[in-house]
Amino acid sequence: MATRYIYMNTFSKKGFIPWEEATIHVLSHVIHYASGVFEGIRGYRTDNGIAIFRGKDHYRRLINSAKIYRMFVDIDEEGFMEITKELIRKNDLQNVLDKVKAEGRMKNPFVYIRPVIFRGFISEEPDDPVIQPPLGVNPLKNPTEYFIAAFLWDDYLGEKAIKEGADVITSSWTRIAPNTVPAFAKGVANYANAQLAKMEAELTVVLTDYKDKLALKKASEKGELADVSNLRFPVESIQLNAEGYVSEGAGENIFVVKYEGKNVKIYTPPIYASILPGITRDSIITIARDLGYEVIETMIPREMLYVADEIFFTGTAAEVTPIRSVDGISIGKGEPGEVTLRIREEYVGIATGKKEDRYGWLEYV
Repeated sequence: MATRYIYMNTFSKKGFIPWEEATIHVLSHVIHYASGVFEGIRGYRTDNGIAIFRGKDHYRRLINSAKIYRMFVDIDEEGFMEITKELIRKNDLQNVLDKVKAEGRMKNPFVYIRPVIFRGFISEEPDDPVIQPPLGVNPLKNPTEYFIAAFLWDDYLGEKAIKEGADVITSSWTRIAPNTVPAFAKGVANYANAQLAKMEAELTVVLTDYKDKLALKKASEKGELADVSNLRFPVESIQLNAEGYVSEGAGENIFVVKYEGKNVKIYTPPIYASILPGITRDSIITIARDLGYEVIETMIPREMLYVADEIFFTGTAAEVTPIRSVDGISIGKGEPGEVTLRIREEYVGIATGKKEDRYGWLEYV
């Protein structure tokens, strides 16, 4: 296995640092006040080697997220990309990926790139750092630092969700509201809210057939054992915004498909629904429209989810993941739909180099 590195540009570490030495100080501002922004970028194995999917767009969003929080770095998206390519090469991730897949240790391994810009730590009294370290809410005295990690990941919501569709719930945790923290920025603080929604899904069990639910209820009332073979375990939550409209998943954007006669309309929440403007979301809107589908960005009421013909998530890790049930209600036929699968096939084909990169989204390492 190749020697592993993480690229760091901090007060105390600069360059390609061995994995086990890539540390920050425990008094770094980001640890205490979530003063950081990040990205998730995907590298696909293609016949021409590892291809980074829309890397510059991701890094542009990272820089803009940092700007919103008044964190500024002296590097642009081109510079970030050059470092990322070298990091992938130094970690020999193409060969590692091939080996891991051949050994069956991952079903669908891919290169996951995680850059983070954050507020670090530097004492105002370097000779006696115990005196007044910069640890207040005000972050402006703390240095802006960053790092980039690259490693292997597998299907985010699981292989079963890709093949059969994911079971999800509507979270009781409301998505962050406007004028609280900026949803437009991919800030680490936002994901404290998302974690609560994610854990809620992980700890929930649902049934999709009301007869099974009644049988379970009656058996419970009589103290009898009930058939639990149809229990489903949600893998993700859908969050509503402060007004009660659909916002996004805990870590994904969402699309709703409706058949209207021979026409198909695809709905997705707009930017002002407190969503993250996803790079994959933008890619899917482009692909769907080019395939002839009408894509409408509009507020989506919760109940529209239950009567949808298809629903799917999009995201760097999730790619295009079909949803088969929401809150125990089957969506459409309760399996991945034709529109979802067609869009997914086109997206994955482009990302893996099997189809023409007609949008110029790939950059090869």
